[in-house]
Amino acid sequence: MAPALLPLALSAALSWLDPATVRPGQRGTCVTEWTGGERREIPVVVMGVLDAYGPDRKGVLVRLEDERLAGTGVVAGMSGSPVYVDGKLLGALALGWAWAREPLGIVTPFATMHDIPLAGPTTTTPGPTLAQLASVAAGATDPWAVLPQLPSRRDLPPQLLAVSGLGVPTGFAADLLTRMGLQPVPAGSARDVAGVPSPGDMVAVQLVWGDASLAAGGTVTASEGDRVWAFGHPLYGLGEVKFPVARARVLAIQGSYQSPFKVFAVGEPFGTLVADRPAGVLAKVGAAPDGTPVTVRVRDVTGDKTWRFAIAEMPILQPLLVTFLANACLTARGAVAGEASVRLALTIKTGDGRDVTVRQALRGPDAVPRMSVFAGTAVSFLANSPFPHPTVGGVELVLDRDEQPRGAAILEAVPARTTVRPGDELAVDVRLQQQERPVEHRRVTIRVPAGTPPGPLDLIVADGATWSEYRLRAEAIVPADFSDQIDQLGRLQSSTDLVTALEGRERGAALPGVSQPGLPPSWSATLASGLGSRALTRLSTVVIATERVAGSYPLEGSLRLQLIVRPGPEVP
Repeated sequence: MAPALLPLALSAALSWLDPATVRPGQRGTCVTEWTGGERREIPVVVMGVLDAYGPDRKGVLVRLEDERLAGTGVVAGMSGSPVYVDGKLLGALALGWAWAREPLGIVTPFATMHDIPLAGPTTTTPGPTLAQLASVAAGATDPWAVLPQLPSRRDLPPQLLAVSGLGVPTGFAADLLTRMGLQPVPAGSARDVAGVPSPGDMVAVQLVWGDASLAAGGTVTASEGDRVWAFGHPLYGLGEVKFPVARARVLAIQGSYQSPFKVFAVGEPFGTLVADRPAGVLAKVGAAPDGTPVTVRVRDVTGDKTWRFAIAEMPILQPLLVTFLANACLTARGAVAGEASVRLALTIKTGDGRDVTVRQALRGPDAVPRMSVFAGTAVSFLANSPFPHPTVGGVELVLDRDEQPRGAAILEAVPARTTVRPGDELAVDVRLQQQERPVEHRRVTIRVPAGTPPGPLDLIVADGATWSEYRLRAEAIVPADFSDQIDQLGRLQSSTDLVTALEGRERGAALPGVSQPGLPPSWSATLASGLGSRALTRLSTVVIATERVAGSYPLEGSLRLQLIVRPGPEVP
């Protein structure tokens, strides 16, 4: 199509070509935003139709005839750029290839994009168990294994992501975005860029906004009434979604043989992204969603700073975004890597007015990323609950960071005696070893309950995080409903706590929502026959007493010593 005819095509009623009618050699034009907001019309030549572009999808292979693309190929951020042939919309330039020697691209036919449904199911993910959350704090699991897994983008190039307000991430935060299939680039903001974008204009899907911005960039393909189509490929293919969508402006083009990209600024929102499908994304013009408020306060050697954000109201993404923001704020003014100790007070608010606060402390070279994952995993525990539940209505994090790994290992526990009787108070000398400091002694006292049967009894001394992880496994604690989840989340103990416990060898049983250690065998058998063996978990031990001593820095380790219970004196 001749350039002189292009404005006429843009102003005409929306119509599109059937890809089956396209033939190799046909010429057309790709419209895309370039440096400074300039609209570029790039000649294209149809190379052929790809019948196996995706499941039940066709693609049209085109060559872009522009010397600025020679040797680099399609620029990241061009996804969605409309391609016109014979005065009609063929579709959206969807992708190219890294290290391209030729500027070839695949066009998603608009005939497919136009059929993107407004409503439908949303991709969900199972939340972590409480035991998995406790194991993150105890350092007993791979942090990556407990975060939500997004739908794979392996057949797509990384999604261009504009980052502003916190700097382009490095280290763990960069790894997290890479695992999310995102290519972070520095960005700016442009409050003067507003209104509904036209086909060929840059557009941004906002994941985080407020004191910092994370926005996925692409190009508008077409609009009709209050509907705007873009990208020509999925963001993640999440189905029905709710993201703010904003106008954007291209500031510059960064050339690269590996992955050229548009540097852009995010403008003002114009509506809501409502659908994320394999053929592209669809937005509706109007009010943008408020999002979920997230507040992060960091106290460190540089002072006290609070950031306020909003994140997309998508349960599968909320844990990942909270993890990113916690890590980014912790490293915004301090070291990205190295030894540290971190204390967290995390408050999660639910949409029905409830809230729960969890406290935790970690130290070591991985303290910052592991604490960030702990915060995100705690959010996922509620946001992706298997039970009917309200939304996560807000998240508040208070983080204290010390760039010295302040903490102590539990070195030894010495009870005053190893033979006890029911009703006795037992003093225990717990010895803690801080780095390059003298051994610290903490004296704790625990009472042997009256009625404790004679025989062996284990004395356990552990930090609170390790104790929580062990207790959840040993007592097979599983919530029965969402209220149980909130209650049990609030009961997780911090590694700053020094826990002393007495554990006996009595058998018991656990059901969803309740653990019943110490049940007589006949009762366990009755429960099993009435409820079924799958609903019942048999227990081999019972915790009969615990004592907790709160501290100011993280502890690490656990010890188990055997005591002997002698019969108490007979009462005449």
